[in-house]
Amino acid sequence: MITLYDLAITDDVRPSPFCWRTKFALAHKGLAWKEEPVGFTDKDKIAFSDQKLVPVIVDHAHADKEVHDSWDIALYLDKTYPDRPLFKSEQEQAFARFTSHWTGLVVHAGIFPLIVDDLYARVRPQDRDYFRESRAKRFGTDDFEAVQATARETRLAAFRQSLEPLRQQLKAGPFLGGATPAYADYTAAGAFLWAHGASPFALLDTGDSVISWRDRVIDFYGFGQRAVAAT
Repeated sequence: MITLYDLAITDDVRPSPFCWRTKFALAHKGLAWKEEPVGFTDKDKIAFSDQKLVPVIVDHAHADKEVHDSWDIALYLDKTYPDRPLFKSEQEQAFARFTSHWTGLVVHAGIFPLIVDDLYARVRPQDRDYFRESRAKRFGTDDFEAVQATARETRLAAFRQSLEPLRQQLKAGPFLGGATPAYADYTAAGAFLWAHGASPFALLDTGDSVISWRDRVIDFYGFGQRAVAAT
C-alpha cells in the first residue's frame, strides 16, 4: 500500500495538477493507494519529507520509502514496480519530460490568471491568508477578482490558441501516447483537472478536441466522479 499526500480545498476537492499526475501514474501501474488530504497550511503533515510541497508518497511495502515531486515519483514507481512501465523507452521519457515543461510554462501559466479568484473562493478558510499572501507575490496584487476579470477579457483567446500543439498531436490518435494514455497525457490532463475542480469557468469552446481528450483520460481509469467541476 502507498499513501499519497494530496492537496485538499473546500468540500474535499482535490485540484492539484501535480497530485493528479501521481494518481494517474499509480492507476496506470495498477497500484493500490490511500490518500491523506493536505491543506495549504498543513505543512506539518509532510514535514518528514524535508520540503513543503505535495505530492508526497510513502511506500509502505518498501520500508516506508518517501518520495516527493511528481516526476521523481514517476521514476521511482517505474524503478520499484517495473510492470506496466510509465516510460517504455528513453524516447517516451523524453517526450513526457518535454510535455511536463510545456504544460508548466504554457498551460499552467495560461490557466492560473483565468481561475485565480474562483480558486481563492474555494480554499479552506484556514488557508485563505496563506493563499492570498503567497499568490499576491506572483501577481503584484491581492485583488484576485480584478486579475481574473482582466485575464478573461484580454488573455482567453491567446490561451486557447496556445493549445494548438496539443490539438495537432491529438489528430494522430485518441491520446498523446497513442492508442492508450501515457505519462505525457497525465501531465497535460492534470492541468485541466486543476481548472475543472477549482472553477466552473469554461476555459475552452464547446466541441474543442481538448475537452474530449481530457474526458477520455479521466474516464480511462474511472476517475470521473473524482473530477467533478466546481459549482
